[in-house]
Amino acid sequence: MGLNPGGNSDFLRAVNTEIKTQPALNCPLCRAPGKSLYEQMRDRSYAAPGVWNLRECASCRAVWLHPQPIPADIGLAYQGYYTHHQPEPCASWVRSTVWSVWHSYLRLRFGYDQGVGPAWKIIFGPLALLHPGGPDDLGAAAMYLPKPPPGARVLDVGCGGGVVLARMKSFGWETAGVEVDLNAVQAARARGLDIRHGQLAECNFPENHFDAVHLSHVIEHVYDPAALLRECHRVLKPGGTLIVLTPNIASWGHRRFKNAWLNLDPPRHLILFNRANFRTLAEAAGFKITQLKTSIHTAWVYGGLSRASERTGRAEMSELGRLGCLVYGAFFQLGERLRRLFDAEAGDELLVIAKK
Repeated sequence: MGLNPGGNSDFLRAVNTEIKTQPALNCPLCRAPGKSLYEQMRDRSYAAPGVWNLRECASCRAVWLHPQPIPADIGLAYQGYYTHHQPEPCASWVRSTVWSVWHSYLRLRFGYDQGVGPAWKIIFGPLALLHPGGPDDLGAAAMYLPKPPPGARVLDVGCGGGVVLARMKSFGWETAGVEVDLNAVQAARARGLDIRHGQLAECNFPENHFDAVHLSHVIEHVYDPAALLRECHRVLKPGGTLIVLTPNIASWGHRRFKNAWLNLDPPRHLILFNRANFRTLAEAAGFKITQLKTSIHTAWVYGGLSRASERTGRAEMSELGRLGCLVYGAFFQLGERLRRLFDAEAGDELLVIAKK
């Protein structure tokens, strides 16, 4: 999710390239008929061509894109996408201080003792909870996974430029990644990571191979989410952990911004879930759910850019550099954190942790 503000050539190429489509009238999860939710939507982030509709299932309440790009043309929706360009964060004393506190939290919460700085800094760990996103944002830095035993392997499906995967490697995990964007694959490999290019099912990983599989904002992009979860189940070891982050269609953000909500993201988001239908999907793939909740992880981005989309019809990542957008996003995230105390559906994301 996001926009590369410097990708002007990609932006123009996307505008001038037609995307062929196919109908999707019935729910991709339960096959029940759907009803129109939003119509005549355009891409507000990357200017991919086309006019798109969203439908809602009358049974399981999933929301999906109709029509959808045909598989052969889906890449045209991603020209200029943010995973093409994920530079290393610039060094600064502010960033170093923040990450020092964040690392201390990871030591305290998840037991990490490698790649997190000296042990004495653990006293600063509780300060991290002052972050508006709280434990949801903090835990995402380690994929919500505890310190690994020697030789433990984690697979990041849709790893982008490998920023999070490189961090997990520094924490002591043996790492592997899968990514469909060749530019992002090259960026991740430049970080010294083992990355496969393509879809997970094409990679032919051994059965019972990984201790953990992580998917952050991936499953909403695929045509067959059930098949993806079955493949995740196959490559996990018995007792292995699946971690999924995906937009929550029942969230406060969607209720607040309606068709301007950033996570609708046509034509890239093919299906959007709620807690109930994702539980059904994961259990059908063989998983045992250990945690399924709504999350406010990066809700400051969704709040700030959804507000920009509501006001201007565009959701430019460059807006996050504006003080007003940053302040609004931070207060939106904090407000959603408080709202979730009495509204379990409020979080803009679903966080799913499950076992094989």
